[in-house]
Amino acid sequence: MKKKHAEPAPAAEAEESAATASRDTEAELERLRAREDELLRTVAEYQNINRRRRQDVDTALKYAAEPFLLQLLPVLDDLERALQAFPSADDPHRTGVALVQDHLTKILEREGLEPIRPHREPFDPTLHDAIAHLPVANAVPGTVVEVAVPGYRFRDRVLRHAKVVVAADPVDHDEPASGGDAAERDDQGAES
Repeated sequence: MKKKHAEPAPAAEAEESAATASRDTEAELERLRAREDELLRTVAEYQNINRRRRQDVDTALKYAAEPFLLQLLPVLDDLERALQAFPSADDPHRTGVALVQDHLTKILEREGLEPIRPHREPFDPTLHDAIAHLPVANAVPGTVVEVAVPGYRFRDRVLRHAKVVVAADPVDHDEPASGGDAAERDDQGAES
């Protein structure tokens, strides 16, 4: 009889040992899954860093000429002013300057430089800097009526905003100007 009671003990130990091994296996499996998730996140982060680095390099290469072009803009302005300074369009010196300007402009346009000359276009603060607002007959208020200094765009970036004069609403001379007359009346009333 003692044998019957002695046999169940090893079976219980085996079950307990199997349960412990199963718990250990499940714990190890959970630890490995957590490690796998951590590694996958690390790989994804590394891929994102590489993608951003490639984008930064591509952007730097795309706009590498930007500082050089910014230095050339005053030269273009000087050539334009030189052309305007000639009294006669028939002057051979003017023709020479015009050829140089045209040649330089074509080279820069091939590299991606575009002039911004918005004459009679609506004012756009992303492309233009308003230097004055003037009432102009036959001009729609809010449109550019004069380009004082042309702007330039390089690829999809604005290098320099165009400096422009914008048409304002016509001033009605029949109505008193707001503010000034009222202030004068207040000053006269205070003196009385």
